[in-house]
Amino acid sequence: MKDMLSPAGLKGLLDEGADITVLDVRRRDDCAQVEHPIPGAEWRDPEAIAHWSKALKNTGDILGFCVHGHSVCKNARDFLREQGMSAAALEGGIAAWQTFSRGS
Repeated sequence: MKDMLSPAGLKGLLDEGADITVLDVRRRDDCAQVEHPIPGAEWRDPEAIAHWSKALKNTGDILGFCVHGHSVCKNARDFLREQGMSAAALEGGIAAWQTFSRGS
């Protein structure tokens, strides 16, 4: 899996029914302000990644997103990769997904 995945790329995977785990790794305070949630996404506290990531072993591809696709989801992606998992971050984060969703 590539390091980053675009909103269009993610939508294509979701539409195809790809086996991908989508994780919302935004900080708790940022989670309350979502207009266009990503279908099937599950929130995971980025501060507790060492705990919850153990349950993701053997799950296939993982995509994490944060607010703008910067440090929070990239740090989560890097951590998961260090644990041997196939992980990517969403380019532009939920902000890019919202813009993309409005246009599609």
